[in-house]
Amino acid sequence: MLCSGVIHIVTANIKTEFLTTEISDEAQLIDQAIALHQEGRLELAAELYQKALKINPDSYDALNFLGLIDYQKGKWVESIEWFKQAIRIFPANPSFYLNIGNSLKQLGRAEDAKILYAEAIKLDPNLIDAYHSLAVLHHSSNEFQLALEVLKSATAKLNESNPSISNLERLISLNIFKSSVQRHLKCPEEALETLEEIKAVNFTETIESIKSIKALDPEGQLTLDPRLMGDVYLNLGLTYEDLNELDNAIDSYTKAAQCCERFTTALFNRGNVYQNLNRWDDALRDYDQVLVWEDEHVGAWLNRGLLLYKQTHFQGALDSLRRAITLDPESAVAYSNLGVVQFELGQMLDALFSFDKATQYDPHYVEAFSNKGNVLKELRQFDAALEAYDKAISLNLNYFEAFTNRGVVYFELERFGDALLDYERAIELNPLYASAHSNKGNVLKERGDLDAALASISTAIELQFKLIKEGALDRRVKPQKPMQVSLASKVLLELHALLELHEIPFFLAYGTLLGIYRDGEVLPHDKDLDVGLGWNCSREKLIQVLSGSGKYWIDPKSTQSGHAGEGDAVLDEVLNIGVIEKSSSISIDFFFFKPQGAHLLSGFHHLPYPLMWRFTPFELAPINYKGLQFNTPGDPEVYLKDIYGPNWRIPDPYFDSLVSGYNLDPRSRGVSMVYAYSRLFDQMTEQNWKKAYGYCKQLASYGQSELVGSIERYLAPLVLEVK
Repeated sequence: MLCSGVIHIVTANIKTEFLTTEISDEAQLIDQAIALHQEGRLELAAELYQKALKINPDSYDALNFLGLIDYQKGKWVESIEWFKQAIRIFPANPSFYLNIGNSLKQLGRAEDAKILYAEAIKLDPNLIDAYHSLAVLHHSSNEFQLALEVLKSATAKLNESNPSISNLERLISLNIFKSSVQRHLKCPEEALETLEEIKAVNFTETIESIKSIKALDPEGQLTLDPRLMGDVYLNLGLTYEDLNELDNAIDSYTKAAQCCERFTTALFNRGNVYQNLNRWDDALRDYDQVLVWEDEHVGAWLNRGLLLYKQTHFQGALDSLRRAITLDPESAVAYSNLGVVQFELGQMLDALFSFDKATQYDPHYVEAFSNKGNVLKELRQFDAALEAYDKAISLNLNYFEAFTNRGVVYFELERFGDALLDYERAIELNPLYASAHSNKGNVLKERGDLDAALASISTAIELQFKLIKEGALDRRVKPQKPMQVSLASKVLLELHALLELHEIPFFLAYGTLLGIYRDGEVLPHDKDLDVGLGWNCSREKLIQVLSGSGKYWIDPKSTQSGHAGEGDAVLDEVLNIGVIEKSSSISIDFFFFKPQGAHLLSGFHHLPYPLMWRFTPFELAPINYKGLQFNTPGDPEVYLKDIYGPNWRIPDPYFDSLVSGYNLDPRSRGVSMVYAYSRLFDQMTEQNWKKAYGYCKQLASYGQSELVGSIERYLAPLVLEVK
């Protein structure tokens, strides 16, 4: 009888009246053939079975064994014909039905095989292999309830049978299978109960409790197969994972690994639990040990790469994921995870290739489509990004990350209504998703609904703070790096040459002026360059010069004087133009200074009132930077004191003029506070504890907030550690 890929040669134990007088010769031939068969000498065994058939054409044993030989050779159609002949002679032998069922299963005829297995069980209700094979087919057909019923019948029969080591091991194996089915039926509690029934603190005690075995083995030398014990604990671990009892899962996987040597599955699963618990060092040790034992374990390379990414060890993550792809060139998960790491490293075109590969190998890979959208968004290919997000959402209408990411593109395109709908849908799907709340607040801020914006961003901060306190952040984040000083200087010098060539006068402003005037260089902790222009400077000419150079991307939102229904844009009234130098990704803010009464006003358009700073009027005067003449406000110290206060000479890494500018227009404080909360959330998300702490300090000027105060107290020791 053939079962589960292992050859078991079974002779019929019933002789019938159909046998001839030459039985002894036939029996001798079959015995010799069986010995050869067991040695794997199939051709010689087949010759002897054929000789036995010549002596007795009704030898069902010979017919059955010839069928088994063809089965072993993969000649399943031929094997069925042999088994059919055996059944015609001896229709009451259940093993023949079991064997023909196995051949049908190999041919993909699962439904026919189920009928044969059921017939075998009907003929012999104690034929455990038939129960097992039938349950396997039900399981593979996702007929889990039917599989469970078959397994219950099988275990009941074994419980009724005479106790023996063999039966005990088979009972345990069936119960392990039964627990797996129960997990598929979303009944992990029942799976746990099943496993607990067969699990013992000491398996020797379990065996000794069976009196008949103890009588056969009075010294207690018999033990269960260690691998079987390991399987029990392995399945306990899986069940505890389903129940989210992760400490118990770790304990079970540890015991499984102790039961037998080189149990890679147990260590691999334990590593996965450690990773879910953010016990990254423990997880890495387990993955590395698995790979010592089995260097081609794709799952270990894959999950190791994900783990290293979470720890911001990006090169190690790339190496691990590429190894996984080498071993499994069509692994959609490996390509998708590789794309995530490449995205983090700013390798956008490589990331796009990886996500395309992932979706090629798995056209239903929702996360890969959404991540592809993220890359396209960064490349400012907004239409293509929307298409990718739409695909992700069509595959999973509950994928809240895709709704949130699509909302960002709508926001960039100033489709604020669509963005708001996407953020609200994301929040509906996952009310604890902080980014959706924050992004919703940004839309409301653009619309001038500052109270609602502040409430939404405060919710985001509260949710993120809860994750931080609970240690539930699923990965470390490297805070966004400030500009590289040498690169920023190069961009500034090239801009100087371009604007001078086209006779567009400009001057250094804000943080760029502060760094160059005070320190002789752009600020190392700054994120952009700040350039000032007179109010009468032609915006149209500036845009044409920048666009014509091919070096700059101009934010279309900043070329309008109104936002979100404020009215038709008037280019000559624009306060600020945002630009990105393409090769370096360095941002440049162009500010137009407007005379008004006793001040010069500078800032950003916003609803319900612009975000503005008031400066003492000034003429321009030159200073030297890198051998070139740059204009600055005539008395830079007056300008710098206006915005940075009397202590402007003392570097303050916490200072943000948008929040703490000394000359902030009082009417701008409402929108300034919303920006401050938004930036606090951003720094918390980037895990930049010093910057987040700094925003908490700056927000103190807006009055006491219990939430902000709690965050400040929590971050204080973290900031000291960073120092």
